[in-house]
Amino acid sequence: MSSLRIALLTGLGVLCLSLPLLAHHATATVYDVADENEVTLVGTVTEVVWRNPHIHIYIDVTDEAGNVVNYAIEGGTPNSLYRRGWRKDDLMPGDMVTIEGAAPSRNGTPRAHLGSITTPDGRQFFSGRN
Repeated sequence: MSSLRIALLTGLGVLCLSLPLLAHHATATVYDVADENEVTLVGTVTEVVWRNPHIHIYIDVTDEAGNVVNYAIEGGTPNSLYRRGWRKDDLMPGDMVTIEGAAPSRNGTPRAHLGSITTPDGRQFFSGRN
């Protein structure tokens, strides 16, 4: 086998192995995670999506002007949250929750990176973000 062919195959192999790394984002590239940008959101759960690579919790929050804004809250991986004690039926549409997390998203959309959730009965769920 020629050295050019070996070099091309090696380069192709490295490229193929590195592509999945590009698909996953670092939290700080999506959210402004500085401590002074921590937010507390109080709202009603509209949907919970347990799917890799991260769960998403959608909540309706009433802003200062009285408008209802649907926030997308990005949590950890389903497996890591399960190991922390979360179960799929812990949060259901209609539940009132208080969410603490990092925001705003860098592109200005109503999103936050999950830190913790507190339910009205006092249960707390942590994402492991901190």
